[in-house]
Amino acid sequence: MKDTIATFVAAAFSLAAIASAQPRLPLPTRSQAEWLDAGIGVFVHWSPSVYQGTQGDNLSTPANRIDPDRFDAAKIVRAAKSAGAGYLIFVAKHIGGYCAWQTDTTDYSLRTSPWRHGKGDMVGDLAEACRKRGLRFGVYLSPRDDFHHIGVGGRAANPEAQRAYNELYRRQLTEILTKYGPMFEMWFDGGNVVPVNDLIQKLAPNIITFQGRRPNSTRWVGTEAGFAPYPCWNTIDWKPGETPASGAGTPTGNLWCPAECDVSILRPDWFWTKGSDHHILSLKQLIEIYYRSVGHGVNLLLNVTPDGHGVVPAAQVRRLKEFGDEIRARFGKPLASTQGRGTTLDLSLGSPKTIDHIQLREDIRQGERIRKFEVEGRGADGNWVALFHGTQIGARQLIPIHAVTLSGLRLQVEKSIGQPLIRQFAVFYVNRPVPQSAYR
Repeated sequence: MKDTIATFVAAAFSLAAIASAQPRLPLPTRSQAEWLDAGIGVFVHWSPSVYQGTQGDNLSTPANRIDPDRFDAAKIVRAAKSAGAGYLIFVAKHIGGYCAWQTDTTDYSLRTSPWRHGKGDMVGDLAEACRKRGLRFGVYLSPRDDFHHIGVGGRAANPEAQRAYNELYRRQLTEILTKYGPMFEMWFDGGNVVPVNDLIQKLAPNIITFQGRRPNSTRWVGTEAGFAPYPCWNTIDWKPGETPASGAGTPTGNLWCPAECDVSILRPDWFWTKGSDHHILSLKQLIEIYYRSVGHGVNLLLNVTPDGHGVVPAAQVRRLKEFGDEIRARFGKPLASTQGRGTTLDLSLGSPKTIDHIQLREDIRQGERIRKFEVEGRGADGNWVALFHGTQIGARQLIPIHAVTLSGLRLQVEKSIGQPLIRQFAVFYVNRPVPQSAYR
């Protein structure tokens, strides 16, 4: 009996010691971890501005002219999948206030369009197509609403107008969250002063909110160029009720709130206009964006835009596929890969091999722990040489280096909060042009 009690006490002390050794770090929710795994999302911008030749709806288009008569959600989803996207965000309502779904809140919507005799529903079609193809779906629901004279962030001119708009916007959000199945991410561009957290908690507690004034959010990276800084930490300093600050974050933050890089394939335009296909980013430009967004551990949200008929032009669709094919050709299969924990991790290549890229990933489910590290390579003479020095690893770091022949590599973590947990230490031989700006 005494031996049993002693064993129990020893086990209890051991568990307590392990618990006390765990670092107190902000952790991602399950949704945020899945979101970072996705890496690439496709943005879809459409509004009456496509009939106006503008980048913002000026409310001048007659209702009978707003007619996306060739809209095909399945084709859009196939195009997104070809780019390697893990999720799709549709602009259900932009700043003009036009609603691209069957809403009971306003006639400034598809209810007054000739498309399908006023019964068309772009949100519904895309939600169904995403479900069928295994693509996560979300919407952009602008708090600003020019049709209802509401400013940035959902701000009205006076308290009475604010109360009325709060009610209308909450009804719109309720429709989106209850009629179209699970939502992966909700975009509140420019922040949102309308109180919605109670609705989200009730109807979709696991949804990720871009610039949401709640945990389980994402933040803007700070530009629309598609480039993230290095390092770009996944945590920020945050007070409840605040809109998450954009930018590079901080390793000492109190909230897990990763950054998202949004950029248009028609940069700088977000909406289709006549002749806009001439502005499509080249494959070379998209590859540079990939290195400096996904390669820096930040999600890339790449925008395409349907025209007045609701069709994403063939040139944009081709470029999406070219982009996805190139990423798969470069990084579809590593030459060697390992995982592990601790301050030193070795990667054997078996025999000498030429490499030109390193990929590192932490197990972020246990927080972002690493603060400083070095990668070394073992040459043919058996000596170790430094290949890269860095600070953040986080969700993913894709590190191009000049081609070198090695028999093995070694990751040395020089500073961390708690035990380093490495999800992947991999190398590639891409042997394709790398943008000069991708080298760190």
